Amino acid sequence: MRNKFFYFSIFLFVRASFCHAQILDQLNNSKDESPIIIEADESVVCDEMANKCVATGNAKAQKATNTVYGDVLTLYFTEGREREITSMTADGHVRMETPTEQAFGDHAHYDIKLDRVLMTGGNLKILTPKETITARDSIEYWHTENKGIARGNAVAVFPEKEELVQADTLVAYFKSSSNTPEKSDKSEKDNEKLAIDRVEAEGNMLASGPKGVVTGDRGIYTAKSHIVEVFNNVKVTQGENVIEGGYARHNLNTNVAEMFTHPPHVSQEGPKKRISGIILPKDAKKMKEGEKKSETSIADNSKDGQIFPISAKTKSDASSQSE
Repeated sequence: MRNKFFYFSIFLFVRASFCHAQILDQLNNSKDESPIIIEADESVVCDEMANKCVATGNAKAQKATNTVYGDVLTLYFTEGREREITSMTADGHVRMETPTEQAFGDHAHYDIKLDRVLMTGGNLKILTPKETITARDSIEYWHTENKGIARGNAVAVFPEKEELVQADTLVAYFKSSSNTPEKSDKSEKDNEKLAIDRVEAEGNMLASGPKGVVTGDRGIYTAKSHIVEVFNNVKVTQGENVIEGGYARHNLNTNVAEMFTHPPHVSQEGPKKRISGIILPKDAKKMKEGEKKSETSIADNSKDGQIFPISAKTKSDASSQSE
């Protein structure tokens, strides 16, 4: 997801309270002609000595079609005559919107030099038309790299595909969701829609599809192919069948899993750990019993047509209740 609404640079137009004319004049001389419109129920105060402007009370900052909301919004400037905006913070009931994405949290900080947004607090969530990302500790987005990082019981859900990736930390890489050639004009590039291309999961990794679940220490999920590669202490669960090993390639769409002692393209160091598993026979009686158990499991672990393992379902329910 591209957080285009974080380009809070340079030309400021204030529609509430008071602001120093000198700051406005210098901001107006910027090369960026698109304004930032700030609104607030209580006040907008620019302090030249403190090099900042503070909007208080259901505050809103809008640039073109991209908007940030919060109880308090603060813009920080450099010193001297040629003032430039260096960063912006939003506190309390933070909501960020583009025409196709939303982000939620208690606190957000945008560093213009790093081109990074860091969100912390409760209710951390990013919503796109095809994905939902939640986390407990923080969510950050690096605009230049088209990279998002979610930390603390991080979950990426793909509702249309009924697929999910969960881990202590998720690093998501985005690319254009359209099939058109790459934009050369910066303004067009900033307005293109992005979707998750790849997710790297680190720590207590879990991935699930409609028919199976795979867990391990870490993994890499590719959205287009539905394939997840899982490394170390790998366990693939398909119904009541379980296979364990050191490395697996699992197609979450077809539920085809390949298990190895170690990644085929990596040389093995140290003693090999044998692959082990439990495969139950499927005679007519056990098939019937298995189908009944499967129906019960799906009913217990599904939400709005999405089939998740228990841990992921709990996270999905909590996310829905917080909206």
